[in-house]
Amino acid sequence: MTKRNFPPEITTADGSFIMSPKNDFAFRLLFGDEKNKEITISFLRAMLKIPVKDITIKDPFLLKQVAGDKTGILDIRIVLDTEVQVDVEIQLSDHPAIKERVLFYQSRLYASQISSGEDYRVLKRTISLVILDYILFEVEQMHTTYRFYDRKNEIELTDVLEVHIVELPKLNNIISQHKNNPEIPWLMFLNAGTEEELKMAAKAEPKISKAYNRLIEMSDDEENRRLYEERITQIIEVDLKIEAAKKEGREEGAIKERINTAKNLILLGMDNEIINKATGLSPDKITQLRSEIKPE
Repeated sequence: MTKRNFPPEITTADGSFIMSPKNDFAFRLLFGDEKNKEITISFLRAMLKIPVKDITIKDPFLLKQVAGDKTGILDIRIVLDTEVQVDVEIQLSDHPAIKERVLFYQSRLYASQISSGEDYRVLKRTISLVILDYILFEVEQMHTTYRFYDRKNEIELTDVLEVHIVELPKLNNIISQHKNNPEIPWLMFLNAGTEEELKMAAKAEPKISKAYNRLIEMSDDEENRRLYEERITQIIEVDLKIEAAKKEGREEGAIKERINTAKNLILLGMDNEIINKATGLSPDKITQLRSEIKPE
């Protein structure tokens, strides 16, 4: 099955329920609510390394809307006080086309700023921040950033489109090397598997402490818990569909390979019994393949 690292909930000493903040439902509930703006501002400052004084959440958190989303995407769309647009999402499954999907959503968000006949200069910088719970790139860096760039001449075309990708599984390998990096405590908070780990992250930054307290409040709400568990079920269903599609593709590929092998053996003059033992294809299928091959 598709690799999944997150716990359905945080492990606690007394057995009480705490949501995992890297579950995308909990993530949006925490960072996508106007009431938690100061938490989100602190998070964006740390992750994007840009000044942020105020934000507007374009699609404020709606419980029913989020609970009914079966697409596997619960992104948060934010406009900074500088008019920069930021799209934030956390992705737990190893999505087969994550790079294409990120570019599609960013392009759509960028283009949505302009109407027919308007000057292109109305378009504002658009940033995508994508946090992955799996490894996408075989490099040591956990946080990589992408823009339009001519590698040969080292010329940047523009900074209006920018993608940040953060790979959580690399976190433990770099914590000791980057102790003063402000994003590390936030990522430790998101990646926590126990209540103690949440508290340790909260001690490092006052706004993370507020995020921790808010997470506890969210977890104590029965409706939140119901929707949180419903979201886990939806994600598992998506995972199973992806895995089934991969399996079907592998099986189709294996059948094609066996057929190609059989055809080569036919051309070499092998009899049906040998071809059957080598490929597992039925005698009828081998006879059919013989009829399809034109003698040279």
